[in-house]
Amino acid sequence: MHVVIVGCGRSGAALAARLAGEGERVGVIDWDPAARARLPGSFTGTFVTGDAMHRSVLEAAHIEDADAFVSLSSSDSLNIVAARVARDTFRVPHVLGRLHNVEWYPISTHLGLQMVTTVQMTVDRIHLLLQHRPLDPEMVFGNGETLLVRSSVPEYLVGRRVAEFNVEGEIQAVEVGRGGHSRIPGTETTLHSGDVVSFVVTSGSLARLKDFLGGRWGQ
Repeated sequence: MHVVIVGCGRSGAALAARLAGEGERVGVIDWDPAARARLPGSFTGTFVTGDAMHRSVLEAAHIEDADAFVSLSSSDSLNIVAARVARDTFRVPHVLGRLHNVEWYPISTHLGLQMVTTVQMTVDRIHLLLQHRPLDPEMVFGNGETLLVRSSVPEYLVGRRVAEFNVEGEIQAVEVGRGGHSRIPGTETTLHSGDVVSFVVTSGSLARLKDFLGGRWGQ
C-alpha cells in the first residue's frame, strides 16, 4: 500500500512512522522543512517540502499511484480541499482527513468526504480505517463511531442466513442487493451467489466483520 500524508505534525509523523515500519510505502508533505525532524531516522519514505495544493508537490509524493491519502494539516480548509483533490483529480481510492473545528463537518459530509474530528481522531483510528479499506464506508455517522459499509458475499457464505452476521451493538446487516434489486433481509433470508450486503457497523468491529467475510466465521 502506498499512502500520501499531508502534515508532519505529531499525528502525521506518528502515522507515517507506523506505516513505514510495517513495510508500507509512505510519502509525507509539509510546508516546513524542519518538520522532517519529527520522523524517525529509520524512516524510509519520501518527505516533500511544499504546499499540498500544488500539483507538482503532490506528484513529488507520488500521489498518482497512491492507494490512500490522509490530510492531517493544521488547516481544516486545506484538509477538505486536499482530500477532494486527491479523490476527484487523482482518483485516490481511499481518502481521509482531519477536522479541528466540527463546524466544518456538515460541509465535508455534503462533499462526500470521510473526515474525522480531533476529539476522536487518533493515529490508531486512522490506522484502523486504512487497514480495513476493502470495507470503505459508504456513509459515516457521528464522529466516525458508526459506519455504513457494503461488501460482496464470498462463495463460502452462500446459503447461510443474513441474520447470522448480526452482533448486537456491533454489526447489523440492513440491506441485500441481488440481481439489480434491493431488499431488507428478514430473519430467514439466505445469501445467494453475487449478493452485495450493506452493514451498519461500529468502527471498532470492522476487524470482526472483515473476519466474517474473509473465511474466519465467528459464532
